[in-house]
Amino acid sequence: MKFQTTRNNLLETALFINKTINPKISSPILNGIMIDVGKELTLYSTDLETSIKSTVQAVIYEEGKAVVISKIFINILKSLKESKVDIEFDKLTNQIKISCGNALFTLNTLPAGEFPSFPEIKKEKQVKINIDKFKDLVLKVQKAASMDESRTVLTGIFFNIENGIFNMVATDSYRLALVKNEIGEKTSTIGVIVPAKVLDSIAKSEYKGNEIIINIEENQISFYPVENNQSEHGKDVIVTRLLSGKFPDYKQLLPDRLKHEISIDKEKMLDVVRRITSISQDSVPVKLTIDKSRMSVSMSIREIGSSSEDFEIPYGGERIEISFNPEFLIDGLNIMDCDKIIMSIDEPLKPITIKPEKKDNPVYLLMPMRVV
Repeated sequence: MKFQTTRNNLLETALFINKTINPKISSPILNGIMIDVGKELTLYSTDLETSIKSTVQAVIYEEGKAVVISKIFINILKSLKESKVDIEFDKLTNQIKISCGNALFTLNTLPAGEFPSFPEIKKEKQVKINIDKFKDLVLKVQKAASMDESRTVLTGIFFNIENGIFNMVATDSYRLALVKNEIGEKTSTIGVIVPAKVLDSIAKSEYKGNEIIINIEENQISFYPVENNQSEHGKDVIVTRLLSGKFPDYKQLLPDRLKHEISIDKEKMLDVVRRITSISQDSVPVKLTIDKSRMSVSMSIREIGSSSEDFEIPYGGERIEISFNPEFLIDGLNIMDCDKIIMSIDEPLKPITIKPEKKDNPVYLLMPMRVV
C-alpha cells in the first residue's frame, strides 16, 4: 500500500469517518479506520450499527489495506501543515509510514482481516431530496428526539413518506416536532425510524452536492450525496440499521384546533424568554401569563431570585397562566422560519402548538409543566 494525497483532503475525510467511532467500545478494531487503497483511496469506519465509507483524491502507487487507530491518525494529521502527504505500508513490520515535509511518523497497524466488512446495499425504495433542504429538516426536529437510551424508539427520527410528502417527526414524549417537505415523486408509503445521532452527523457534515439519495431497505437505510460529476453512490456513503419498534402515532397527537390562537412576534418572544430565563437552572419552569393584550414572562427561583418582563400581544380572551421547560420552549421558537408565530393554547395543563402564522409547517407540540 502506497499513495500520496494532501493533508487537508485526508484530514477532512478522517474527521467525517470518525463520527461512528465510540471510544467507549473496548474492541480496538472498532476504534480504527480502515485505509483501503485500490483503484481509489477509500476510508472506512464502523461501530457495527452504523458504517461509513468515503473516498479521497489520491495518487495511487501500490494497492493494499491497513487499519490505524483513528484518534492517533487524526492527531497526526492535525499537527501537520497543509502539504502533500505520503503514506506507505511496510509488510515486514506491519507499520505505516506517514511523511509530510520533514516530518515522519511510523504507526503500528491492526489486522485488516479483522475489520468488519461494509454492509451490502440493495436498491429498494429510493428517495431523492435537495441536500440543503434535508439538512434543514433534520436540524428542525432533532432536538425533540429523546436522549434516553432505554426508550430506543424515541431516540430516532421517524421518516414518513406518503403521497409525495416527506414528513420528519421526533418526540421525547414531552414535546414533538414535525416538518414536511414535498419531494415531487410519488412513492409507496414508507415509515421507518432512523437513529437521530446518525442524522445529526449528516446535518452537521460538509456534505456537498445537489441531492442526497436515501435508500431504504427492510432493516437498514443508506445515504449518499451526489454531485453532478459523481457516480450514483457519490463520494461518501453512510449505512445504518433502522430502529425497531412502533413510533407514536403523531397524527393523533396533533390537535386540529385549540381554544385560543395567539399571534406573537417570534423574535420579540424569543428575546424576552432568553433574557428572563438567564437566571434559570435545573429546568426551573418559565411561566407565561396572558391577559388583556399582554404576555408576561416570569421565573422565580427561591435560592436565587426572580425575573419578569411583559410585552403587547393581540389578545382579548380569558386570563391564561401556563408554564414550560424554558429550553424546550426556546427550541420550539428557534425552528420557526417566520416573523410571526401562532401559539395555540387550550388549557394550562394540555399541550400547546407553535407554528408559523401563515403556514402549517413546521409544527411544534409542547407539554406544559405542572407547577406546585
